[in-house]
Amino acid sequence: MPKQSTFYDDRPEDLQAYIRNISNNRHPLSLLLAGITDVRNIGSLFRLADAARLAHLYFYGPAELLEHRKVRRVARATLDYVPHSVVDLESAQALAKDHIFLGLEITDQSLPYTQVEAQAETVLVVGQEAHGIPPEILELCRQTMHLPMYGVNTSMNVAMAAGIAVYDQIRQLKTH
Repeated sequence: MPKQSTFYDDRPEDLQAYIRNISNNRHPLSLLLAGITDVRNIGSLFRLADAARLAHLYFYGPAELLEHRKVRRVARATLDYVPHSVVDLESAQALAKDHIFLGLEITDQSLPYTQVEAQAETVLVVGQEAHGIPPEILELCRQTMHLPMYGVNTSMNVAMAAGIAVYDQIRQLKTH
């Protein structure tokens, strides 16, 4: 049986130059956290935005949540270098005019995520697990997609679901 490789940290000694390079070479995909209030999920989604080198993370909700100590602890240092901003409804509406809003939500018109073709300048919209994407943001989405649920539960943790969707979108963008 193969052994697990040991962790190899391949970051260069000049971490600031490394971060500048990442900042200039981000994937043309962003995340919009719409109505998410669980601080652990917010922190995890910042970690995802960093790991996937997303262009931006937009937060539609109370700005003070981003300062919560648990968000900072779960996100580690990613709030310091993941481009992010808090948006209100008016800002989200303006953003939706220039970007493709793609909701990760089961709706009567959503497609399985494997059937949605990735497009540059997309904003993947994710919502709270219990209530989904707020209706005023959901109506800005040009399309919705979902992850098929094959088990007993009918939902998945938002950070986990977002991770699956983000990496699938990036995979497609890299092959086009």
